[in-house]
Amino acid sequence: MDARRQRGNVFRMASFRLAVLGTLLSTLSAIIVFALIYIATGRAAREEFAPIVTGDFADLQSDIALDGTLRAQIAMAIRASSHSFYALADAQGRWIMGNIALPPGGPGWHMLTAGTATGTEGSALPPGVAAVVGQTRRLTDGRLLFIGEDASVFARLNRFIAYLFAAVFGVMLTIGLLASLIIANYSLRRVRAISSVSHQIVAGDLSHRIKLYGIDDELDVLITDLNRMLATIERLVENARQVTSDIAHDLRTPLTRLRDHLVLAARRTAEPGPAGPAPAGGLVRAIEQTDQIIAIFAALLRIAELDAGASKASFAPLDLSALCGSLAESYQPVAEDRGQRLAAEIEPGCHIRGDADAITQMVVNLVENAIRHCPPGTEMALRVRHVGEWVAIEMADRGPGIPEALHERAFDRFVRLDPARRGEGHGLGLALVRAVVLAHEGSVALADNGPGLLVRIFLPAS
Repeated sequence: MDARRQRGNVFRMASFRLAVLGTLLSTLSAIIVFALIYIATGRAAREEFAPIVTGDFADLQSDIALDGTLRAQIAMAIRASSHSFYALADAQGRWIMGNIALPPGGPGWHMLTAGTATGTEGSALPPGVAAVVGQTRRLTDGRLLFIGEDASVFARLNRFIAYLFAAVFGVMLTIGLLASLIIANYSLRRVRAISSVSHQIVAGDLSHRIKLYGIDDELDVLITDLNRMLATIERLVENARQVTSDIAHDLRTPLTRLRDHLVLAARRTAEPGPAGPAPAGGLVRAIEQTDQIIAIFAALLRIAELDAGASKASFAPLDLSALCGSLAESYQPVAEDRGQRLAAEIEPGCHIRGDADAITQMVVNLVENAIRHCPPGTEMALRVRHVGEWVAIEMADRGPGIPEALHERAFDRFVRLDPARRGEGHGLGLALVRAVVLAHEGSVALADNGPGLLVRIFLPAS
């Protein structure tokens, strides 16, 4: 359950990142366009007023040449024009006279607005004037002279562009974000559909296919290929499963008959004859070997059924605490006969939904493996407890254990890891355990019990 929730969160985060990325790209593009328009407007204002300002400088210099009085000529120019602005400052930039403050920054072209034309000396922009474009020059005596022209038209144009940009961009941003979220949600639904089908296939139902939307986009092409692959996998798995089942069924019947004949022969051999009862040791060993072969085929058939999901039809509420408690009580005498001690640490009230026969077989395999492969004097414990939304089953022993590098391989079929364990068993115990756990949508892992082996199983609690 946690894994499915995490996958859902990952999908939502990816879709959200996609929507945010599209919105940020739209925002960045709009800001770049606005900045270019603003810069172009300022340049157009400077190019528009450059000839006028240059002419004002030339006229002023001509008037100065006639009477030699700069301040008087500036005063006359201010009175003569209401759209021209002058500022005279000393060599250090201290304002001397004029109808506007000296722009900061020294000689060069400047654009003054209401925020930049304020100062402790001189005057700010007069009422009704939104901007002034002009040039500051350093005179031959070191003083600074600024001459500017009213550029309110360009300032109002920039303000209009800014308002228009804010309005249009707001609408674009809203539409873009909604469209991105809709597209992301649409893609998310299709990805979730693929994920849902994959979960059903992993659970054992290979008949499911992914829905096509019929719009011939890249996802439909991918889904078509996936469905074709799933059909091929289903056919191959079904063929392999049918062959395995047929072999197991076909061999189990003659093996059972062979065992019956061996038992009958053993009984006849044991009957008193003229020379007394004949030894039946060979026949007894043959019966034991036949029983092992039958057990192997039974385990293979059970694993095949679990892999196919056939046991889900028999799922029902199950009191795991009572089941494990009963099994522990049954196997405690068996452990004592081998000089071992089996403890039961079972938390009451642990319930799951599952196949009672399969869960019973799983726990029996765990207990029997521990008893079979641990030497006399070994302490073992069967534990059942709640862990959040899960029920944990643990089989712990203080035996020889399994090297950590071989923990995953131990779940393979017919694997015999420890040479000391070759005397009994057929290598299907842990394979059956994993098949039962996966059929119940749980997890199983081996761990070091320091010393010994710890088998830890998590099943969804009901």
